Amino acid sequence: MIISDRTWTAFTTAIPNGTWVTVATAGLGAVIAVNLLSKVVRRTILIPKMTILDDLPKVGTRRKDGNRKGCAVVCGGSVAGLLAASVCADHFESVLIVDAEASANELAIDLPKDREIRIMPNGLPTRVPWRKRVMQYSAFHLLLPPLVIGIQNMFPRLHEQLDYLGLAMTPLTFSVFYFGSVLCPEVCRPNDTHAPQTLPITREAFEILLRRLVVKSKPNVTFLTGTVDGFNKDEGSAHVLSEVTVRTTAGDRVEPAAFVVDATGPAQASYHKWLANAGFGPLPSSLREEYDPHFSYSQSVWTVPEDVLNKMEPVLPYGLYPGSLYANSPDWSTGEVKGLTIVLLERSQRWGVGTSDLPYSIPEIEACIRSLHQNHPAPEWVYKLLDILSENEEACAPWYTGINTSKFSFVKYHQAERGSLPKNWVAVGDAVMNLNPVYGQGCTKALMDAVALDSLLRRVPSGRELPSDFSNSYFKKAAARTGSMWDGNKANDYGWPSTEPVKGETLAKGTFIRNFGRHVVYVCRKDGRLFRMWQRVVFGLAPSTDFFAPSMMARVAWSWLTG
Repeated sequence: MIISDRTWTAFTTAIPNGTWVTVATAGLGAVIAVNLLSKVVRRTILIPKMTILDDLPKVGTRRKDGNRKGCAVVCGGSVAGLLAASVCADHFESVLIVDAEASANELAIDLPKDREIRIMPNGLPTRVPWRKRVMQYSAFHLLLPPLVIGIQNMFPRLHEQLDYLGLAMTPLTFSVFYFGSVLCPEVCRPNDTHAPQTLPITREAFEILLRRLVVKSKPNVTFLTGTVDGFNKDEGSAHVLSEVTVRTTAGDRVEPAAFVVDATGPAQASYHKWLANAGFGPLPSSLREEYDPHFSYSQSVWTVPEDVLNKMEPVLPYGLYPGSLYANSPDWSTGEVKGLTIVLLERSQRWGVGTSDLPYSIPEIEACIRSLHQNHPAPEWVYKLLDILSENEEACAPWYTGINTSKFSFVKYHQAERGSLPKNWVAVGDAVMNLNPVYGQGCTKALMDAVALDSLLRRVPSGRELPSDFSNSYFKKAAARTGSMWDGNKANDYGWPSTEPVKGETLAKGTFIRNFGRHVVYVCRKDGRLFRMWQRVVFGLAPSTDFFAPSMMARVAWSWLTG
Protein backbone atom coordinates (compact mmCIF):
# COMPACT_ATOMS: atom_id res chain seq x y z
CA MET A 1 0.00 0.00 0.00
CA ILE A 2 1.39 3.40 -1.04
CA ILE A 3 0.12 6.61 0.56
CA SER A 4 0.96 9.73 -1.39
CA ASP A 5 1.20 13.22 0.08
CA ARG A 6 -2.19 14.03 -1.46
CA THR A 7 -3.80 10.93 0.10
CA TRP A 8 -2.24 11.72 3.48
CA THR A 9 -3.55 15.30 3.31
CA ALA A 10 -7.03 14.07 2.48
CA PHE A 11 -6.85 11.59 5.33
CA THR A 12 -5.77 14.17 7.88
CA THR A 13 -8.32 16.77 6.86
CA ALA A 14 -11.05 14.20 7.32
CA ILE A 15 -10.27 14.13 11.05
CA PRO A 16 -11.84 16.98 13.02
CA ASN A 17 -9.59 19.55 14.65
CA GLY A 18 -8.52 18.58 18.15
CA THR A 19 -8.74 14.84 17.50
CA TRP A 20 -4.97 14.58 16.99
CA VAL A 21 -4.42 16.05 20.40
CA THR A 22 -6.81 13.52 21.89
CA VAL A 23 -5.17 10.62 20.04
CA ALA A 24 -1.67 11.78 21.00
CA THR A 25 -2.69 12.23 24.64
CA ALA A 26 -4.33 8.82 24.72
CA GLY A 27 -1.26 7.22 23.14
CA LEU A 28 1.09 8.90 25.58
CA GLY A 29 -1.14 7.85 28.46
CA ALA A 30 -1.14 4.27 27.21
CA VAL A 31 2.66 4.24 27.00
CA ILE A 32 2.97 5.64 30.53
CA ALA A 33 0.40 3.14 31.84
CA VAL A 34 2.17 0.18 30.21
CA ASN A 35 5.51 1.39 31.56
CA LEU A 36 4.14 1.77 35.08
CA LEU A 37 2.39 -1.61 34.88
CA SER A 38 5.59 -3.32 33.75
CA LYS A 39 7.49 -1.79 36.67
CA VAL A 40 4.80 -2.91 39.12
CA VAL A 41 4.81 -6.45 37.71
CA ARG A 42 8.59 -6.57 37.81
CA ARG A 43 8.76 -5.32 41.39
CA THR A 44 5.85 -7.25 42.91
CA ILE A 45 5.95 -10.50 40.93
CA LEU A 46 9.14 -11.09 38.95
CA ILE A 47 11.74 -9.99 41.50
CA PRO A 48 10.21 -11.98 44.42
CA LYS A 49 9.68 -15.06 42.25
CA MET A 50 12.88 -15.12 40.19
CA THR A 51 15.45 -13.63 42.60
CA ILE A 52 16.32 -13.85 46.29
CA LEU A 53 16.61 -10.08 46.75
CA ASP A 54 13.47 -9.69 48.88
CA ASP A 55 14.33 -12.66 51.10
CA LEU A 56 17.99 -11.79 51.73
CA PRO A 57 17.39 -9.13 54.43
CA LYS A 58 15.65 -11.71 56.64
CA VAL A 59 18.40 -14.31 56.41
CA GLY A 60 20.36 -14.61 59.64
CA THR A 61 17.72 -12.94 61.82
CA ARG A 62 16.25 -14.68 64.86
CA ARG A 63 12.74 -16.05 64.93
CA LYS A 64 10.41 -14.08 67.17
CA ASP A 65 8.57 -17.23 68.24
CA GLY A 66 11.68 -19.24 69.11
CA ASN A 67 13.25 -22.16 67.31
CA ARG A 68 11.49 -25.38 66.38
CA LYS A 69 12.07 -28.38 68.64
CA GLY A 70 14.38 -31.14 67.54
CA CYS A 71 17.53 -31.50 65.46
CA ALA A 72 18.01 -30.77 61.78
CA VAL A 73 20.46 -33.25 60.25
CA VAL A 74 22.47 -32.00 57.27
CA CYS A 75 24.00 -34.79 55.18
CA GLY A 76 27.15 -33.27 53.71
CA GLY A 77 29.50 -30.58 55.03
CA SER A 78 30.71 -28.72 51.97
CA VAL A 79 29.47 -25.30 50.78
CA ALA A 80 25.79 -26.21 50.26
CA GLY A 81 25.67 -28.14 53.52
CA LEU A 82 27.27 -25.34 55.54
CA LEU A 83 24.89 -22.72 54.10
CA ALA A 84 21.86 -24.93 54.77
CA ALA A 85 23.12 -25.68 58.30
CA SER A 86 23.46 -21.96 59.00
CA VAL A 87 19.82 -21.44 57.96
CA CYS A 88 18.61 -24.42 59.98
CA ALA A 89 20.48 -23.11 63.04
CA ASP A 90 18.13 -20.09 63.00
CA HIS A 91 15.04 -22.33 63.01
CA PHE A 92 15.81 -25.52 65.00
CA GLU A 93 17.06 -26.21 68.52
CA SER A 94 20.11 -27.99 67.16
CA VAL A 95 21.80 -28.89 63.87
CA LEU A 96 24.07 -31.85 63.11
CA ILE A 97 26.36 -31.81 60.05
CA VAL A 98 27.42 -35.30 58.95
CA ASP A 99 30.35 -35.61 56.53
CA ALA A 100 32.51 -38.58 55.63
CA GLU A 101 35.79 -36.66 55.83
CA ALA A 102 37.44 -35.56 59.06
CA SER A 103 38.73 -32.52 57.16
CA ALA A 104 35.12 -31.24 57.21
CA ASN A 105 34.57 -31.20 60.99
CA GLU A 106 34.68 -28.39 63.54
CA LEU A 107 38.49 -28.53 63.76
CA ALA A 108 38.99 -27.72 60.08
CA ILE A 109 38.65 -23.96 60.42
CA ASP A 110 42.14 -22.78 59.48
CA LEU A 111 43.98 -22.76 56.17
CA PRO A 112 46.46 -25.67 56.29
CA LYS A 113 50.09 -24.66 56.66
CA ASP A 114 51.73 -27.90 55.55
CA ARG A 115 50.98 -28.90 51.98
CA GLU A 116 51.60 -32.33 50.52
CA ILE A 117 53.15 -32.13 47.05
CA ARG A 118 53.42 -35.03 44.61
CA ILE A 119 54.75 -35.28 41.06
CA MET A 120 52.30 -35.92 38.23
CA PRO A 121 53.08 -38.31 35.34
CA ASN A 122 54.04 -35.28 33.20
CA GLY A 123 56.79 -34.44 35.71
CA LEU A 124 55.11 -31.33 37.14
CA PRO A 125 54.29 -30.86 40.85
CA THR A 126 50.72 -30.84 42.10
CA ARG A 127 49.23 -30.17 45.52
CA VAL A 128 47.29 -32.98 47.19
CA PRO A 129 43.92 -31.53 48.21
CA TRP A 130 42.96 -31.59 51.86
CA ARG A 131 39.48 -32.74 50.89
CA LYS A 132 39.41 -35.80 48.65
CA ARG A 133 35.71 -35.87 47.68
CA VAL A 134 35.26 -32.30 46.43
CA MET A 135 36.11 -32.13 42.72
CA GLN A 136 36.94 -28.42 42.64
CA TYR A 137 38.63 -28.18 46.03
CA SER A 138 41.77 -26.61 44.54
CA ALA A 139 39.93 -24.48 41.96
CA PHE A 140 39.55 -20.71 42.10
CA HIS A 141 36.15 -19.06 42.60
CA LEU A 142 34.81 -15.55 42.07
CA LEU A 143 31.80 -15.39 44.37
CA LEU A 144 28.82 -13.71 42.72
CA PRO A 145 27.20 -10.75 44.53
CA PRO A 146 24.07 -12.57 45.85
CA LEU A 147 26.34 -15.06 47.61
CA VAL A 148 28.45 -12.28 49.12
CA ILE A 149 25.33 -10.43 50.32
CA GLY A 150 23.91 -13.66 51.69
CA ILE A 151 26.91 -14.60 53.81
CA GLN A 152 27.18 -11.00 55.03
CA ASN A 153 23.61 -11.30 56.34
CA MET A 154 24.08 -14.80 57.71
CA PHE A 155 27.27 -13.96 59.54
CA PRO A 156 27.60 -10.45 61.04
CA ARG A 157 31.21 -11.25 62.02
CA LEU A 158 32.21 -12.04 58.46
CA HIS A 159 34.83 -9.29 58.13
CA GLU A 160 36.43 -10.31 61.42
CA GLN A 161 36.94 -13.84 60.10
CA LEU A 162 38.09 -12.56 56.71
CA ASP A 163 40.79 -10.54 58.47
CA TYR A 164 41.81 -13.58 60.50
CA LEU A 165 42.26 -15.68 57.37
CA GLY A 166 43.90 -12.88 55.40
CA LEU A 167 41.05 -12.53 52.90
CA ALA A 168 39.32 -9.40 51.63
CA MET A 169 36.31 -8.28 49.62
CA THR A 170 36.88 -6.45 46.35
CA PRO A 171 34.69 -4.84 43.66
CA LEU A 172 33.62 -7.37 41.05
CA THR A 173 35.37 -5.82 38.07
CA PHE A 174 37.27 -7.80 35.51
CA SER A 175 38.74 -7.72 32.02
CA VAL A 176 36.41 -10.01 30.08
CA PHE A 177 37.17 -10.80 26.46
CA TYR A 178 34.54 -12.52 24.35
CA PHE A 179 36.13 -14.13 21.30
CA GLY A 180 39.00 -11.67 21.64
CA SER A 181 36.88 -8.51 21.97
CA VAL A 182 36.80 -6.78 25.35
CA LEU A 183 33.36 -6.44 26.96
CA CYS A 184 32.54 -2.80 27.62
CA PRO A 185 35.99 -1.58 28.75
CA GLU A 186 34.65 1.62 30.34
CA VAL A 187 32.94 -0.34 33.13
CA CYS A 188 35.55 -3.10 33.59
CA ARG A 189 37.69 -1.08 35.99
CA PRO A 190 39.01 -1.87 39.48
CA ASN A 191 37.97 1.61 40.65
CA ASP A 192 34.36 1.16 39.49
CA THR A 193 32.40 2.43 42.50
CA HIS A 194 29.15 0.98 41.11
CA ALA A 195 30.46 -2.58 40.95
CA PRO A 196 29.06 -5.11 43.45
CA GLN A 197 31.38 -6.88 45.89
CA THR A 198 33.02 -10.25 45.35
CA LEU A 199 35.52 -12.47 47.12
CA PRO A 200 38.33 -13.86 44.91
CA ILE A 201 39.06 -17.13 46.65
CA THR A 202 39.84 -20.81 46.19
CA ARG A 203 37.16 -23.39 46.93
CA GLU A 204 39.32 -24.63 49.79
CA ALA A 205 39.55 -21.21 51.44
CA PHE A 206 35.84 -20.51 50.92
CA GLU A 207 34.80 -23.77 52.52
CA ILE A 208 37.13 -23.20 55.47
CA LEU A 209 35.80 -19.64 55.83
CA LEU A 210 32.18 -20.87 55.90
CA ARG A 211 32.97 -23.63 58.37
CA ARG A 212 34.79 -21.17 60.61
CA LEU A 213 31.82 -18.78 60.48
CA VAL A 214 29.40 -21.58 61.40
CA VAL A 215 31.58 -22.80 64.27
CA LYS A 216 32.13 -19.29 65.68
CA SER A 217 28.60 -17.90 65.28
CA LYS A 218 26.21 -20.88 65.43
CA PRO A 219 26.72 -22.59 68.80
CA ASN A 220 23.82 -24.99 68.24
CA VAL A 221 25.60 -26.62 65.26
CA THR A 222 27.71 -29.75 65.84
CA PHE A 223 29.68 -32.00 63.48
CA LEU A 224 29.94 -35.77 63.07
CA THR A 225 32.47 -37.59 60.91
CA GLY A 226 30.68 -40.50 59.30
CA THR A 227 28.89 -41.79 56.21
CA VAL A 228 25.13 -41.47 55.97
CA ASP A 229 23.55 -44.83 55.14
CA GLY A 230 19.97 -43.71 54.76
CA PHE A 231 16.76 -42.47 56.37
CA ASN A 232 14.05 -44.04 58.50
CA LYS A 233 10.41 -43.10 58.11
CA ASP A 234 8.36 -42.06 61.14
CA GLU A 235 6.09 -45.01 61.99
CA GLY A 236 3.34 -42.65 63.11
CA SER A 237 3.29 -40.54 59.92
CA ALA A 238 3.46 -41.56 56.29
CA HIS A 239 5.14 -38.34 55.15
CA VAL A 240 7.80 -37.73 57.80
CA LEU A 241 11.40 -38.87 58.25
CA SER A 242 12.37 -39.50 61.87
CA GLU A 243 15.98 -40.75 61.78
CA VAL A 244 19.21 -40.70 59.82
CA THR A 245 21.48 -43.76 59.98
CA VAL A 246 25.24 -43.12 60.01
CA ARG A 247 28.31 -45.33 59.79
CA THR A 248 31.30 -44.13 61.83
CA THR A 249 34.66 -45.61 62.77
CA ALA A 250 33.18 -46.27 66.21
CA GLY A 251 30.18 -48.14 64.79
CA ASP A 252 26.73 -47.47 63.39
CA ARG A 253 24.59 -44.67 64.82
CA VAL A 254 20.97 -43.60 64.51
CA GLU A 255 20.47 -39.85 64.74
CA PRO A 256 16.95 -38.53 65.55
CA ALA A 257 15.92 -35.94 62.97
CA ALA A 258 13.17 -33.33 63.05
CA PHE A 259 14.34 -32.16 59.63
CA VAL A 260 16.73 -33.62 57.03
CA VAL A 261 18.81 -31.86 54.37
CA ASP A 262 20.54 -33.75 51.54
CA ALA A 263 23.75 -31.88 50.68
CA THR A 264 25.59 -34.87 49.21
CA GLY A 265 26.56 -33.05 46.04
CA PRO A 266 26.65 -34.75 42.61
CA ALA A 267 26.10 -38.14 44.29
CA GLN A 268 22.43 -37.09 44.70
CA ALA A 269 22.04 -39.90 47.21
CA SER A 270 18.41 -39.16 48.12
CA TYR A 271 17.27 -39.60 44.54
CA HIS A 272 19.31 -42.73 43.85
CA LYS A 273 18.67 -44.68 47.04
CA TRP A 274 17.83 -43.00 50.34
CA LEU A 275 14.26 -41.93 49.62
CA ALA A 276 13.30 -45.22 47.98
CA ASN A 277 14.84 -47.25 50.80
CA ALA A 278 12.84 -45.19 53.30
CA GLY A 279 9.58 -45.92 51.48
CA PHE A 280 9.33 -42.82 49.27
CA GLY A 281 9.53 -44.01 45.72
CA PRO A 282 11.18 -45.13 43.63
CA LEU A 283 10.96 -41.72 42.04
CA PRO A 284 10.29 -41.62 38.28
CA SER A 285 13.42 -41.64 36.12
CA SER A 286 11.88 -38.76 34.14
CA LEU A 287 12.53 -36.45 37.10
CA ARG A 288 16.27 -36.52 36.42
CA GLU A 289 18.10 -35.36 33.31
CA GLU A 290 21.83 -35.27 32.63
CA TYR A 291 24.20 -34.33 29.85
CA ASP A 292 27.97 -34.52 29.37
CA PRO A 293 29.93 -31.72 27.67
CA HIS A 294 33.19 -33.68 28.08
CA PHE A 295 34.74 -30.60 29.64
CA SER A 296 38.13 -30.41 31.35
CA TYR A 297 40.51 -27.69 32.45
CA SER A 298 43.92 -27.19 34.01
CA GLN A 299 45.29 -24.76 36.57
CA SER A 300 48.71 -23.27 37.10
CA VAL A 301 48.93 -21.76 40.59
CA TRP A 302 51.77 -19.42 41.56
CA THR A 303 52.37 -17.95 45.01
CA VAL A 304 53.75 -14.58 43.97
CA PRO A 305 56.05 -12.64 46.37
CA GLU A 306 55.58 -8.90 46.79
CA ASP A 307 58.64 -8.00 44.74
CA VAL A 308 57.33 -9.99 41.78
CA LEU A 309 53.88 -8.42 42.14
CA ASN A 310 55.57 -5.03 41.98
CA LYS A 311 57.08 -6.02 38.63
CA MET A 312 53.66 -7.04 37.34
CA GLU A 313 51.74 -3.93 38.34
CA PRO A 314 53.17 -1.54 35.68
CA VAL A 315 52.42 -4.10 32.97
CA LEU A 316 48.69 -4.30 33.69
CA PRO A 317 46.51 -1.71 31.92
CA TYR A 318 44.34 -1.13 35.03
CA GLY A 319 46.86 -1.92 37.74
CA LEU A 320 47.08 -4.91 40.04
CA TYR A 321 43.83 -5.79 41.80
CA PRO A 322 42.26 -8.97 43.20
CA GLY A 323 39.93 -10.84 40.90
CA SER A 324 39.90 -11.74 37.23
CA LEU A 325 42.64 -9.87 35.39
CA TYR A 326 42.04 -11.52 32.02
CA ALA A 327 39.20 -13.83 31.04
CA ASN A 328 38.81 -14.90 27.42
CA SER A 329 35.63 -16.79 26.56
CA PRO A 330 35.22 -18.61 23.24
CA ASP A 331 32.36 -18.08 20.82
CA TRP A 332 30.59 -21.42 20.32
CA SER A 333 29.47 -20.44 16.80
CA THR A 334 33.09 -20.42 15.54
CA GLY A 335 33.92 -23.90 16.76
CA GLU A 336 36.59 -22.62 19.17
CA VAL A 337 36.44 -24.61 22.41
CA LYS A 338 39.38 -23.17 24.37
CA GLY A 339 39.33 -20.32 26.88
CA LEU A 340 41.72 -18.87 29.41
CA THR A 341 41.48 -16.96 32.69
CA ILE A 342 44.14 -15.25 34.81
CA VAL A 343 43.09 -14.51 38.38
CA LEU A 344 44.66 -12.89 41.42
CA LEU A 345 43.45 -14.74 44.52
CA GLU A 346 43.88 -14.69 48.27
CA ARG A 347 47.24 -14.45 49.97
CA SER A 348 47.84 -18.21 50.25
CA GLN A 349 47.43 -18.91 46.52
CA ARG A 350 47.87 -15.62 44.80
CA TRP A 351 47.95 -16.32 41.12
CA GLY A 352 45.97 -18.74 39.02
CA VAL A 353 46.00 -19.45 35.30
CA GLY A 354 43.16 -21.68 34.11
CA THR A 355 42.54 -23.02 30.61
CA SER A 356 40.22 -25.51 28.97
CA ASP A 357 42.77 -27.45 26.88
CA LEU A 358 45.04 -28.79 29.63
CA PRO A 359 48.33 -26.96 29.05
CA TYR A 360 50.33 -26.59 32.26
CA SER A 361 53.71 -24.87 31.87
CA ILE A 362 54.15 -21.24 30.84
CA PRO A 363 55.37 -22.16 27.32
CA GLU A 364 52.33 -24.43 26.88
CA ILE A 365 49.99 -21.67 28.11
CA GLU A 366 51.56 -19.13 25.75
CA ALA A 367 51.18 -21.54 22.84
CA CYS A 368 47.55 -22.14 23.83
CA ILE A 369 46.79 -18.40 23.85
CA ARG A 370 48.40 -17.85 20.45
CA SER A 371 46.41 -20.74 18.99
CA LEU A 372 43.04 -19.28 20.00
CA HIS A 373 40.76 -18.50 17.07
CA GLN A 374 39.29 -15.08 17.87
CA ASN A 375 38.49 -11.66 16.43
CA HIS A 376 41.52 -10.00 18.02
CA PRO A 377 44.71 -11.50 19.42
CA ALA A 378 45.36 -11.43 23.14
CA PRO A 379 46.85 -8.12 24.32
CA GLU A 380 50.62 -8.05 24.66
CA TRP A 381 50.47 -7.38 28.40
CA VAL A 382 49.19 -10.95 28.88
CA TYR A 383 52.43 -12.34 27.45
CA LYS A 384 54.48 -9.89 29.51
CA LEU A 385 52.82 -11.19 32.67
CA LEU A 386 53.62 -14.76 31.69
CA ASP A 387 57.21 -13.76 30.98
CA ILE A 388 57.54 -12.27 34.48
CA LEU A 389 56.19 -15.49 35.97
CA SER A 390 58.57 -17.57 33.91
CA GLU A 391 61.56 -15.45 35.00
CA ASN A 392 60.60 -15.87 38.67
CA GLU A 393 59.48 -19.50 38.63
CA GLU A 394 61.72 -20.60 41.49
CA ALA A 395 60.49 -17.82 43.79
CA CYS A 396 56.83 -18.51 42.96
CA ALA A 397 57.03 -22.32 43.44
CA PRO A 398 54.14 -23.11 41.05
CA TRP A 399 52.03 -26.21 41.19
CA TYR A 400 49.57 -27.58 38.68
CA THR A 401 46.37 -29.53 38.52
CA GLY A 402 43.98 -30.84 35.89
CA ILE A 403 40.27 -31.37 36.42
CA ASN A 404 37.95 -33.53 34.34
CA THR A 405 34.35 -32.70 35.08
CA SER A 406 31.63 -35.33 35.32
CA LYS A 407 28.17 -35.33 33.77
CA PHE A 408 25.87 -32.50 34.86
CA SER A 409 22.42 -33.34 36.15
CA PHE A 410 19.19 -31.82 37.43
CA VAL A 411 16.73 -33.72 39.61
CA LYS A 412 13.44 -31.94 39.00
CA TYR A 413 11.91 -32.53 42.41
CA HIS A 414 9.62 -29.57 41.76
CA GLN A 415 7.77 -31.79 39.27
CA ALA A 416 7.25 -34.62 41.78
CA GLU A 417 3.69 -35.50 42.71
CA ARG A 418 2.39 -33.77 45.79
CA GLY A 419 2.83 -36.00 48.83
CA SER A 420 5.46 -38.18 47.19
CA LEU A 421 8.30 -36.52 49.15
CA PRO A 422 8.82 -36.39 52.94
CA LYS A 423 7.53 -33.06 54.21
CA ASN A 424 10.53 -32.59 56.53
CA TRP A 425 13.20 -33.22 53.91
CA VAL A 426 14.87 -31.07 51.22
CA ALA A 427 17.93 -31.30 48.98
CA VAL A 428 20.29 -28.40 48.25
CA GLY A 429 23.12 -27.46 45.91
CA ASP A 430 24.50 -30.14 43.60
CA ALA A 431 22.25 -32.73 45.25
CA VAL A 432 19.50 -31.12 43.14
CA MET A 433 21.29 -29.40 40.25
CA ASN A 434 24.91 -30.03 39.31
CA LEU A 435 26.04 -27.11 37.11
CA ASN A 436 29.03 -26.75 34.80
CA PRO A 437 31.68 -25.05 37.01
CA VAL A 438 33.01 -22.94 34.13
CA TYR A 439 30.04 -20.57 34.59
CA GLY A 440 30.83 -19.99 38.28
CA GLN A 441 27.25 -20.33 39.55
CA GLY A 442 27.35 -23.43 41.74
CA CYS A 443 27.96 -21.78 45.12
CA THR A 444 25.43 -19.03 44.34
CA LYS A 445 22.88 -21.69 43.45
CA ALA A 446 23.53 -23.34 46.84
CA LEU A 447 22.85 -20.00 48.57
CA MET A 448 19.62 -19.54 46.61
CA ASP A 449 18.47 -22.95 47.87
CA ALA A 450 19.35 -22.01 51.46
CA VAL A 451 17.50 -18.69 51.17
CA ALA A 452 14.41 -20.43 49.74
CA LEU A 453 14.48 -22.82 52.71
CA ASP A 454 14.82 -19.94 55.17
CA SER A 455 11.91 -18.09 53.59
CA LEU A 456 9.53 -21.07 53.82
CA LEU A 457 10.55 -21.99 57.37
CA ARG A 458 9.75 -18.43 58.48
CA ARG A 459 6.20 -18.80 57.21
CA VAL A 460 5.43 -21.68 59.59
CA PRO A 461 5.08 -20.87 63.31
CA SER A 462 7.60 -22.86 65.34
CA GLY A 463 4.84 -24.51 67.36
CA ARG A 464 3.09 -25.94 64.29
CA GLU A 465 3.93 -28.95 62.16
CA LEU A 466 5.30 -28.33 58.71
CA PRO A 467 2.56 -28.49 56.05
CA SER A 468 2.27 -31.72 54.06
CA ASP A 469 3.49 -29.98 50.88
CA PHE A 470 6.44 -28.18 52.50
CA SER A 471 9.06 -30.07 50.48
CA ASN A 472 7.14 -29.62 47.22
CA SER A 473 6.75 -25.88 47.92
CA TYR A 474 10.47 -25.56 48.62
CA PHE A 475 11.51 -27.19 45.35
CA LYS A 476 9.05 -25.11 43.33
CA LYS A 477 10.33 -21.90 44.92
CA ALA A 478 13.97 -22.85 44.37
CA ALA A 479 13.42 -24.00 40.78
CA ALA A 480 11.75 -20.70 39.84
CA ARG A 481 15.00 -18.95 40.81
CA THR A 482 17.63 -21.42 39.64
CA GLY A 483 16.00 -23.13 36.66
CA SER A 484 17.31 -20.46 34.29
CA MET A 485 20.85 -21.39 35.34
CA TRP A 486 20.31 -24.95 34.16
CA ASP A 487 18.55 -23.92 30.94
CA GLY A 488 21.17 -21.30 30.07
CA ASN A 489 24.17 -23.50 30.86
CA LYS A 490 22.77 -26.47 29.00
CA ALA A 491 21.85 -24.39 25.95
CA ASN A 492 25.36 -22.92 25.81
CA ASP A 493 27.05 -26.31 26.31
CA TYR A 494 24.93 -27.72 23.49
CA GLY A 495 26.82 -25.34 21.21
CA TRP A 496 29.92 -27.56 21.45
CA PRO A 497 29.83 -30.64 19.19
CA SER A 498 31.53 -32.82 21.82
CA THR A 499 28.53 -32.54 24.18
CA GLU A 500 26.36 -35.60 24.76
CA PRO A 501 22.84 -34.19 25.18
CA VAL A 502 20.10 -35.24 27.57
CA LYS A 503 18.49 -38.50 26.50
CA GLY A 504 15.81 -37.73 23.93
CA GLU A 505 17.26 -34.31 23.06
CA THR A 506 19.58 -33.14 20.29
CA LEU A 507 22.23 -30.42 20.29
CA ALA A 508 19.80 -28.27 18.30
CA LYS A 509 17.77 -27.72 21.46
CA GLY A 510 18.37 -24.27 22.90
CA THR A 511 19.60 -22.79 19.59
CA PHE A 512 17.49 -19.67 20.08
CA ILE A 513 18.79 -19.18 23.63
CA ARG A 514 22.38 -19.59 22.41
CA ASN A 515 21.96 -17.13 19.57
CA PHE A 516 20.08 -14.64 21.72
CA GLY A 517 22.72 -14.80 24.45
CA ARG A 518 25.50 -14.40 21.90
CA HIS A 519 23.95 -11.22 20.51
CA VAL A 520 23.27 -9.89 24.01
CA VAL A 521 26.99 -10.17 24.71
CA TYR A 522 27.85 -8.45 21.44
CA VAL A 523 25.56 -5.46 22.02
CA CYS A 524 26.88 -5.07 25.57
CA ARG A 525 30.44 -4.58 24.36
CA LYS A 526 30.00 -0.86 23.68
CA ASP A 527 26.97 0.09 25.76
CA GLY A 528 27.71 0.55 29.47
CA ARG A 529 24.04 0.72 30.45
CA LEU A 530 23.14 -2.52 28.69
CA PHE A 531 26.30 -4.14 30.01
CA ARG A 532 25.22 -3.37 33.57
CA MET A 533 21.76 -4.76 32.84
CA TRP A 534 23.37 -7.95 31.49
CA GLN A 535 25.71 -8.07 34.47
CA ARG A 536 22.91 -7.77 37.02
CA VAL A 537 20.94 -10.59 35.41
CA VAL A 538 24.00 -12.84 35.17
CA PHE A 539 24.90 -12.06 38.79
CA GLY A 540 21.37 -12.90 39.99
CA LEU A 541 20.58 -9.34 41.04
CA ALA A 542 17.74 -8.95 38.53
CA PRO A 543 15.15 -11.29 36.98
CA SER A 544 16.14 -12.89 33.67
CA THR A 545 13.10 -11.22 32.08
CA ASP A 546 15.14 -7.99 32.09
CA PHE A 547 16.85 -9.38 28.99
CA PHE A 548 13.60 -8.72 27.17
CA ALA A 549 13.42 -5.03 28.04
CA PRO A 550 12.62 -2.94 24.91
CA SER A 551 16.04 -1.27 24.87
CA MET A 552 17.83 -4.63 24.98
CA MET A 553 15.50 -6.33 22.50
CA ALA A 554 15.86 -3.52 19.95
CA ARG A 555 19.66 -3.70 20.05
CA VAL A 556 19.72 -7.51 19.97
CA ALA A 557 17.30 -7.60 17.02
CA TRP A 558 19.49 -5.16 15.09
CA SER A 559 22.63 -7.16 15.89
CA TRP A 560 20.88 -10.35 14.79
CA LEU A 561 19.67 -8.85 11.51
CA THR A 562 23.01 -7.26 10.64
CA GLY A 563 25.04 -10.30 11.67
